[in-house]
Amino acid sequence: MSIEQEIEKRIRIIDDFPIKGIKFQDIFSLTDDTVLFKKIINEISRYIKKESITKIAGIEARGFIFASAASFKCQIPFIPIRKPGKLPGDVVKQKYKLEYGTDQIEIQKGMIKKSDKVLIIDDLIATGGTALASYRLLSKLTSKKISFFFVINLKNLGGLDKLMKKNTVVRTLYNTQG
Repeated sequence: MSIEQEIEKRIRIIDDFPIKGIKFQDIFSLTDDTVLFKKIINEISRYIKKESITKIAGIEARGFIFASAASFKCQIPFIPIRKPGKLPGDVVKQKYKLEYGTDQIEIQKGMIKKSDKVLIIDDLIATGGTALASYRLLSKLTSKKISFFFVINLKNLGGLDKLMKKNTVVRTLYNTQG
């Protein structure tokens, strides 16, 4: 059975969460299965080694789960991408638009160098707003191509297509309509 089939079999979908009409993809049903979680981390780690990634950035908060595990396995630094006011010291910021209003993400200054080849990891990609903001943020700091790894792609929301327009490399393990 392929990893995509395993994820499809195991992923728990919760209707109407956090609001009516949303089909929430509960990634904790994947991390609860230690064999499947290990396979997911192994897939991410193979990609990291193949692409000679030097830093892993995880998007708050569920992206931290997969990014930190892959960082540990590959023995390369983990950098958290966080919401405003969560990181100590000097930070680099990136604002982005939401449906109604704006938000912001940040990383600590000095965490990424021009020569770093960065992989941004998150549990899933939906509309792509935070992923695109992460791309813009890290593009300010590194001259290398930035790549992405998502466990789940919610195809019907179009986030992956938006990222592909930035000429980035994007890898996903499971594609669903969501």
